[in-house]
Amino acid sequence: MKIDLPEEALLDAVSFDTRGAALLLQQLATAQVSIVRAGLLDDMRGVANLSPQRFRDLLEALIGAGAISRSQDGVSLAISREDALRHAAVLRGASYAKYRHRDSNSVEITLSPPAHPSRLMERLPKGGFSWAGLYHTTDSLAELASQARRRFVIASPFIDKEGMDWVESLFDATAKHPIQRILIIRGRDAEDELLLRRHNASLYSRSVTVLRYDIEHDRAVRQLGYESFHAKIMLADDDKAYVGSSNMTRASRDYSMECGVVVRGPGAKPVAALVEAIIGICKPWV
Repeated sequence: MKIDLPEEALLDAVSFDTRGAALLLQQLATAQVSIVRAGLLDDMRGVANLSPQRFRDLLEALIGAGAISRSQDGVSLAISREDALRHAAVLRGASYAKYRHRDSNSVEITLSPPAHPSRLMERLPKGGFSWAGLYHTTDSLAELASQARRRFVIASPFIDKEGMDWVESLFDATAKHPIQRILIIRGRDAEDELLLRRHNASLYSRSVTVLRYDIEHDRAVRQLGYESFHAKIMLADDDKAYVGSSNMTRASRDYSMECGVVVRGPGAKPVAALVEAIIGICKPWV
């Protein structure tokens, strides 16, 4: 007697490889024999392009869920062929949805190591640290700038001479497209003002709008007499963003350990909304 297997139970059981499970169920449902023995099972594994261990894991998961049963010298469907094909279709849909969801947001971790020699970099390999999957901050930011098509925003509370050179090189990476370019700073110090005056012409030639997020408040209603920021953000259009610790300074670029994330996709939308709100309250630097 064939059982009635809930879709949720099967999805939970094979969530680690819904595509492989779908291919396996489809092959079992269309097999010309009721009991599938070792030789044919091995052929099925090859068609599904599964490693021996993954194939065994899927068989055990399907057995545990009640989709197939183990016989003395093989396996057989514990559900009807029609149900097996229906479940295979559901699993293919789940696999596709998972693929699309995975690709809708791309997140990479950026890291700038401290200057050499570094005790941190000496210690990290001993704890299993690997550069695999990590990106150097300077490379990631340059790539992010080059991907902007409508707007590129840099928000850095601290900036120095070398950092301004870095800023200009990032804006230069957007030069192929007629986009909006915005630099947001605190601009509270005399050094900031002097630096900006020295670079005013070069920023103007790059069509960069410089804004100050530095708002005076009445000390009677706010203990700290001003409102500013400490976040380090870069935004390309509305769907690509860096959020991390790196200021536009020589120390951040060359010496300090900095870490952050670059998000591409819908996950960057909240960052874009935040930047939009910041721009709305900023004052132009003059």
